[in-house]
Amino acid sequence: MKIRQAQERDHAAIYELVRAAFATAKVSDGTEQDFVRALRRRDTYRPELELAAEENGQLIGHILLTELPVPGGPEGLRGLMVAPLCVRLEDRNRGLGGQLLQAGGHRAAELGYNALFLVGDPDYYGRYGFQNAVSLGFVNASGVPDQFLLARGLFPDALRGAGGMLELH
Repeated sequence: MKIRQAQERDHAAIYELVRAAFATAKVSDGTEQDFVRALRRRDTYRPELELAAEENGQLIGHILLTELPVPGGPEGLRGLMVAPLCVRLEDRNRGLGGQLLQAGGHRAAELGYNALFLVGDPDYYGRYGFQNAVSLGFVNASGVPDQFLLARGLFPDALRGAGGMLELH
């Protein structure tokens, strides 16, 4: 398995991968694949922060990180929204989601970002260093219950004294 930057030629396969992966997800509104398309059209999209996991010529996982403004946040806070992260059903429970998060975080840090934010399962993402964003001092403006709004610094103390408004959508 290799993780690489997604290419435009991958977009149709990513659309189907995301659709199929979220069809079996615990929480899904059925539009995640369309959300990926919409995120690519935003000015916060950076192609180098869209990664695909490939094995035997097939896409088996995907992660997209887009720039996330944090109004009221401290100077120097450069955050990214992680959405979505998915792995093909038959390839789950192999650690691929964690590998995609690690690769995305590494690429983000290389590009000068220092924090990741997402809406997700705290038990799952907690394994990868994500913490409750509200308990870290952020204001939840995302319309989701506080327990699902998560944050992770990419460097030690990256979120110390952090705050600001988070609106992930």
